[in-house]
Amino acid sequence: MLKIQNKSTKRIRVVQIILFLIQIFLTTEPYVWGGAILPQYKRSTLTVLDMISNIGASTGNAETEQMLNVLGLCYALFLVIPIIALGFQLFDREYNLKNIASIVCSAAGIICILLFVGGRYLCLGSLIALLLYLVSAFMSVMGIFARYLKTN
Repeated sequence: MLKIQNKSTKRIRVVQIILFLIQIFLTTEPYVWGGAILPQYKRSTLTVLDMISNIGASTGNAETEQMLNVLGLCYALFLVIPIIALGFQLFDREYNLKNIASIVCSAAGIICILLFVGGRYLCLGSLIALLLYLVSAFMSVMGIFARYLKTN
């Protein structure tokens, strides 16, 4: 059974697509203070892409290499989560799966930011991404309720 979207759900869907594209772009912005990761980065900030590029880096210290590999994989979630949510927004037009996936991805993004970045080390990218995940979760709930509105 094919359900046609009303104007409200289309607008909410477009706004969420824009929000998730901005979150993908934010991975190139400063995400975490370097001192939280390694002591030699005390005064600099790192982007998500910097952390992902540290996967497989050789530093001469096995513990540091293992930590960089694990952190790189953890920070890869900041790129994967909005891509998954964006995929659902782009390709699911008929059902509420896009809204449910957006709520789940937004919750996962908020939890990942709070766990991996922490409150003391938030930078511009992680702070804006945290705010956008909250807005996206709110928009997803609005999208679920907007499906029940009647169009003229």
